[in-house]
Order: sequence, then structure tokens, then C-alpha cells
Amino acid sequence: FGSSSRFDADQVHDIFPCLPSCTQARMAEEAPAWDSTLEEWMLAEGYCCAAALANLEDGAMYAAAPAEGEAGWALLFKEGDYEGEILQEDDTMKKITVNEVASLWEVGQMKSMDQRPENGLWIAGNKYNLVSCKEEDVGSDKVLLSVAANKATKCTVLIATTKTQIIVGMANEEKGQKAGNATKAILAFAEYLLGLGY
Repeated sequence: FGSSSRFDADQVHDIFPCLPSCTQARMAEEAPAWDSTLEEWMLAEGYCCAAALANLEDGAMYAAAPAEGEAGWALLFKEGDYEGEILQEDDTMKKITVNEVASLWEVGQMKSMDQRPENGLWIAGNKYNLVSCKEEDVGSDKVLLSVAANKATKCTVLIATTKTQIIVGMANEEKGQKAGNATKAILAFAEYLLGLGY
């Protein structure tokens, strides 16, 4: 193409149709940089206590904040399959196998509450009850925002999906964090990512 050629994002995607996958791979390779970007956009104002990025394609998290001591990972992710329990309609508990990557992927695919995962959203070993899923305006784009809560942890988890990414934000009621402010932070970060083509 020559060194003086310039293309906009749509032209690049037309020329390189694998771009979403290539872009996701590049983002994952730059995970340490994304950790600090998450801290800047999602944590700096105190609206969230933790945040993460995952690929929309497979739900795999690759960056988390706070980065120090991998605290974000501890607050937002439990690795591998593990046993969990869900409440049945007859008030009995049912044992299930939980995989948080699959759980996050399912929520990332939701377009409405009718599509919520049968076993709920699982974050760091805790089941969160999905309470809403709606489209939000972000600049000239739209993102889907899902909100889930857990009474025991007193935390709210917000999940926004962009073209290629799942953004996870956690607000902790005990730290004075409110879901409304966390929503502002996650939507601003979603707009930033969309502006970069993600």
C-alpha cells in the first residue's frame, strides 16, 4: 500500500476482514497497558472498585484493575470450573458447574432480559442476579448495558458491550459507590473504546 497511504477504520476492515480477531489479539497482548487504562477511566474517580476487559468473541478477560497485587483479578475472576449452587423455583438448591468465562460471554451476548443465562452471572465465585439489560446511547453509537447485584457482597456489577469488547465494572456499596456513578464511568469508557474502533 505504500507508506504514504492512509485508510479509515472501515476501509481497513474491508481490506483485512479478520480485523476484529486481530484487534482482540493485539489488545490482549497489551494487557498491562489496558490495566492502567482501566484504572484511569473506571477507578480514578472512585465510582468503581474494580474493572476488567474481556473479548466479546469468547468472554475471556485479559485485563483487570486495580493492577497492584492483581487486586482486580481477585475481585472479578475465579479461574477454571468450580461448583456453585442456584436456587430452584421450589426453594431448593441445585448444584451446578460454573465457568466464569462462559458466564460472562453469555451476558455479553444478551440483547434483553429474556436472554439472561439460566444460571446467572458468576463473578469471582459469587452469583450475581441480573436486574436489567438495555441499550444506552454513547456518543453516536449504542452499547448494551447489563446490571447485576449480589446482596451478600453488597456489590453491583455492570457489563457493557462494544463492537469487540466486554467491559466489566464493579461498584461496592460499602465503599459508598453507587450504580448510577459506575454507569457513567462504564459508558464513558465504552465511548472511548468505540472511538478507537473497539
